[in-house]
Amino acid sequence: MEEDYVIDSAADAGGSNTTPPQQNNADNFSSSPPKDTTAPSAPGSVVSGTDASMHAPKDKETSPLDASPNKDIMDTNDTSPLPLDTPTISILRRDFQAAAAPNTSPDFVKKYPTNRAMIDAVNNLLLETYHSYTGHARMSGSGDLKRLVIHFNSTTERDACLSLRHDDLADLKFFLHDPQQLRTDEDLWAIQVTDILFFIKKDDIIALFKKYGNIQSCHLHTRTNAKVQQARIVYDDASSIQHFMDKQWAIYCYSTCLCITPCSLTLEQKKSRREFVAVLSQLPPNTKDVHLAPLVRAIGAMAVNIPLSLNSYKPKRWAYITFNSQQMMDTAMEQSIALQGHRLQWELPENTNKLCHRCGKLGCAPTACPLNNSRGRSRTRNPVAHLKERFNIGQSNNHNSSANCNRHRSRSQSNDRSNSRQRNRSASTTGRHNNNTNNTSLPNSPNSNNSTQSAQ
Repeated sequence: MEEDYVIDSAADAGGSNTTPPQQNNADNFSSSPPKDTTAPSAPGSVVSGTDASMHAPKDKETSPLDASPNKDIMDTNDTSPLPLDTPTISILRRDFQAAAAPNTSPDFVKKYPTNRAMIDAVNNLLLETYHSYTGHARMSGSGDLKRLVIHFNSTTERDACLSLRHDDLADLKFFLHDPQQLRTDEDLWAIQVTDILFFIKKDDIIALFKKYGNIQSCHLHTRTNAKVQQARIVYDDASSIQHFMDKQWAIYCYSTCLCITPCSLTLEQKKSRREFVAVLSQLPPNTKDVHLAPLVRAIGAMAVNIPLSLNSYKPKRWAYITFNSQQMMDTAMEQSIALQGHRLQWELPENTNKLCHRCGKLGCAPTACPLNNSRGRSRTRNPVAHLKERFNIGQSNNHNSSANCNRHRSRSQSNDRSNSRQRNRSASTTGRHNNNTNNTSLPNSPNSNNSTQSAQ
């Protein structure tokens, strides 16, 4: 695997790597077609469709073969309830879209300089002109990719809007807009980057991947209850992601191995990248992905992932090693591997729930582990929320302002305490000075008395 390194001291503060990708995905499986439950027809008769299964005689011996097909079934003695026809209601969402590129229409931009003014002008005109216009216009993208998207409930009026020229909108021109098709076309030059730790920012991702081509967009997001981030990077040319199709599945950033998947791959191809995974247990403490990079290169693996503790965000004692074939994985698992004097053990992914999170050994109970040095720490009620707060993931300006207020209040209280200590110290010094003065004058009083008595 070709490797790229970005070295920074910030990596040691946050730990490394993530949990492995799941092996099974329910969306990849489709249910089998229902079996044909149509009742078999009587010999010598020709029946078809729903009538055959609904009205076919259940007892072949009691039904004569020459029974008239025109006989009214309501005259029979069969008292079994007839199946009722259940109406089927289908709801189709009618959403036909069109879009315009405002930045390619200088007169329109000059007349309506802001996004709000553009949207209001389009809504006011189209609501008066077309009955099927939904009144929902929105902006997407920026720069040359900026689009003003509008929605109709009818293709007829949508097409009419495309063919007509609207004087109130200056030189603005609308064209067909199919987001699903655009998403499919965009997948041809887009990649998905996973296992991004919270301390890795968007600028770090862009700086790492821009050497492969010009980046059109980079969207960094976090799924619910996930302790890592994901990124979708879109290039301006499909050749920019060709390197990640077969040769390279991962890249190193801040000592963390980030997995890369081209978005144009099919579900089966994406599943095959997670099919051959082995577990290497009993790692030394605080082992990071980059520490296993020489091993990954030597055994021909494609990626490595060391999961993180949910509370401390530190690496656990085992790693997931990804291979591109069963043969490569079997060959690697036959080798004996040691790291920093620790003999490592190969395990299967289904045994990770039996590994001790303190030492990484199979079957060792964490409470009875020799490395158990519990100090009575309380567990965080919401570890993921605590991690996001720790690395400022999704924090709003209100939180920042409240934090600044808290820091200002803390500094004010600290200054008040410092001034109070200075006043107390000054008062104490004054008191000691007065005591020294009194103590100095006390010995002179007896001497003066003695001298007075001797004079007498």
